[in-house]
Amino acid sequence: MKKVVITLSAEQAEKLEAILSESILKDALYFIEEYPDRKKFTVFVLDETLEEMISKTHDILEGQQNQQYSRPLWTGLLTRIENVMEKTDRNTLVEVYSPDFIISPFLDELKKKSEETDRPKEKSSGEPLIEKIVAATERYSRFDRNTFILASIAGLVALIGMFLNNIGIIIGAMLVSPLLGPIYSMAINMTLGNLKAVLRCSRIIVAMVGLLIGVSMLITFLLSLVIALPLTSEIAMRMDASAVYILMAALLGFASIIALYRGIPESIAGVAIAAALLPPAVVTGIAVVLFPGGAFKAFMLTCQNVVGLITGSVIAAVMLQIYPRDGFDQLRARQFITRIAWILAFLIFLLVILSLIQ
Repeated sequence: MKKVVITLSAEQAEKLEAILSESILKDALYFIEEYPDRKKFTVFVLDETLEEMISKTHDILEGQQNQQYSRPLWTGLLTRIENVMEKTDRNTLVEVYSPDFIISPFLDELKKKSEETDRPKEKSSGEPLIEKIVAATERYSRFDRNTFILASIAGLVALIGMFLNNIGIIIGAMLVSPLLGPIYSMAINMTLGNLKAVLRCSRIIVAMVGLLIGVSMLITFLLSLVIALPLTSEIAMRMDASAVYILMAALLGFASIIALYRGIPESIAGVAIAAALLPPAVVTGIAVVLFPGGAFKAFMLTCQNVVGLITGSVIAAVMLQIYPRDGFDQLRARQFITRIAWILAFLIFLLVILSLIQ
């Protein structure tokens, strides 16, 4: 159950009151408080009908029920408050709560009917709301020291597995690798048209890959001073770049985003990302120290996998229809994702050519 508190100016409040009186929000319990210059609506609504309530509320407020793009009240007002409105407006506010408990025979009956009818709803199949998706990606678009420490440990474990030629140790490194988050966040923010977040995620991905290569170089150099390090099959197989790896990485990126979107834990969904990115990055660092002739191929394989993962992730995010709610923002996001598609296509073409002529 959700408690939605909507405070509006008197003019807009009249429109919202008409909506409530026409029983468009029949699956809700609401109360109205009047003030001299504004009104406050307190609405209790079932979790599974929240999305429908939001979109219907704004569509009818604006009189745009049949337009191509809808701007739900929740997102529209929040966007205005945050980005557009001056800080003198004290009449417009939207709040959403999850009450600890509610005692209401009316709401109990609504919940019982909803469970009995089990009516299909767009967001009742476990798909998260756009707001939840965006909130979940925010932490991945910021530099976090612990994440980079974990990436370093994963790289070190993978390096040990490479020299021992032990695939089990390499898989263990993949399980603790935190590489999925930034790529997931980048894909989501690309479809939302959030350039600043995309650039932040890009810097984090580059920093993580650079960290893996740097740690591998340092540890390999130190070990080479003490013992003879062998060229194992696990190392050799990752010093051979091929255009096929771009397709493989794209499929892995696609699958990972779908899995994460459906609620599969990051530690499981992230293995696919780590499988494509962690080993070649580690081998690049090893090759720079021990086998310079294969360093470029290993680095190119790393680049192929990065581009492939991002491409697959973006395709998955687009197919999941993760777009802004605001109509103008939707149009801007589509233009942004079109430019991104051209950039990715150019990078793929360039990497394919390089893999053919090396």
